[in-house]
Amino acid sequence: MSYYVAPFTFDFAASLIRVDAGVSDVICLDLYTAIKEAQSSQEGILYEHLGSGSGLVTLGPGVEVGITVELLGNWQLQFPAGNYVARVSGGNLVGGPGGDPIAYTAGVQVLLIQSAASTVVLSGGGSGGTVDNAAIANAVWASPLALTVLKFLGLK
Repeated sequence: MSYYVAPFTFDFAASLIRVDAGVSDVICLDLYTAIKEAQSSQEGILYEHLGSGSGLVTLGPGVEVGITVELLGNWQLQFPAGNYVARVSGGNLVGGPGGDPIAYTAGVQVLLIQSAASTVVLSGGGSGGTVDNAAIANAVWASPLALTVLKFLGLK
């Protein structure tokens, strides 16, 4: 059984989100919106949740944290066969079996464009550590964008 939300077909039996032919770019927010609709459909409510999303928290006027879409269980995104490059962008797509959210398709190279811009860095390499604010500030100010801004302002 399946459910369609353009440009995605949710195949509940195979745990696949099939992307329509001719679509080579998937935006994470569009995927998440479609996942929510599919999960609440007559078909979708018969199955376990297939995905979840986090982020989009408002940091200030017009500024939000990016979105992360997690595919649960064995769910994966699958592009149609062909010889092309497909892209998933506009947030982070994670999850799937073995941590692989993209199902293999012959001839398709998928670029999974991830962003670490909205992560929290803990010292000690794991949860439960303390935040080293000085190290975070130094890393931010050493970023290429910050250096460009500082040079533009004549401060570096």
